[in-house]
Amino acid sequence: MTKKTKIAFLCSGPPTDKKIWSGTIFKMFQAFLAQGFEVEWIPVNRFTNLESRFFLTIENLHRKIFNRGFNPNHFLAKAFSASRKLQRNLKSSDADVIFAPTTITDIAFLKTNKPILYLNDATFRQLLNYYDGMSGFGWLSKKTTIFIERLALQKSDALVFSSNWAAKHAIDFYKTPKEKVKVIKFGSNSIAPEEIVEKDYSSEITFLFLGVEWERKGGQIALDTIKILRERNYPVKLQVVGCIPPVTAADEMNVIPFLNKNNPAEAQQIFDFLQHSHFMFMPTRADCTPISFCEAASYGLPVISTNTGGVEAIVESEKTGFLLPLDANAEQYADKIEVLLRNPNQIKKLSLNARKKYEEELNWDFWGEEIQKVITNLLKTKL
Repeated sequence: MTKKTKIAFLCSGPPTDKKIWSGTIFKMFQAFLAQGFEVEWIPVNRFTNLESRFFLTIENLHRKIFNRGFNPNHFLAKAFSASRKLQRNLKSSDADVIFAPTTITDIAFLKTNKPILYLNDATFRQLLNYYDGMSGFGWLSKKTTIFIERLALQKSDALVFSSNWAAKHAIDFYKTPKEKVKVIKFGSNSIAPEEIVEKDYSSEITFLFLGVEWERKGGQIALDTIKILRERNYPVKLQVVGCIPPVTAADEMNVIPFLNKNNPAEAQQIFDFLQHSHFMFMPTRADCTPISFCEAASYGLPVISTNTGGVEAIVESEKTGFLLPLDANAEQYADKIEVLLRNPNQIKKLSLNARKKYEEELNWDFWGEEIQKVITNLLKTKL
């Protein structure tokens, strides 16, 4: 009997936990199993109370000296400790490959003979001053973040990113050899329908805003756009799912706060919104490769968003939706949408193309097949 290839899956919690990374870790775990791999969970990012207090002291000292923000996830003391703990946890493992999704602190100083497959949807250097949570750091904290990431990427034998945006940066900025880098897009974390339903574009049109961060996902622009379209006498509304906007607009917007995908009844509500909406509309201010856009594709929803970060890996502008420049305002979004509303056949074409992209690329079966090729090549080169 042929021995299964064993994956050491690095994760803060069990990869069966659907809450980690919005369910993406669980989907990857399932994809590995579907491809015939054996998976062993290796816990990471676990520190004692004493270590946590020490890390907090470092953070406070940095803030006091530099009077600037500090990256609490990527600094030398934490990286040394995390790598040492991981090395200890791997001693008893007979895994063939280490799978390290986003875990640069854990592998930066790791000493191992096992090949490392690193995965992320961006480099952390790209996120500096791009995401609010990665902004305002002092120069030393930024340099340390980049230093740790550089070590982690050099340590990895193969790197998988979910977009060309991220992969290109790893190659250009960190001088990562091109042959080490592969782009494999993420799949939808929702249950996709067998086929997409026919939509009526002659009555009320629903634009779905599915996200927990109103500001970062461009909620105000979306709402202002809907208001403009209603002023132009189009029967449109914004369906918000996942957050409570800091504004009220009873006529233009319906709000459903956070829904838990781990709760079957609430998950079904999300699927119903995906099924019955006409567009997904999220003019995001900063993003990598949003899983919600993959979910939209699985339901045949054209996506209207922004050409920023790695979004264009998921949404092909003028084919599966539309991406406007980052500086586009609500009036410009309204103009673009108005053209679509006047041409239902074009909307139907976008919908079919979106579903096709899901079936061909944006699903976890495809991800699993592609990741298997990466692992097979990785093991060959390490022989």
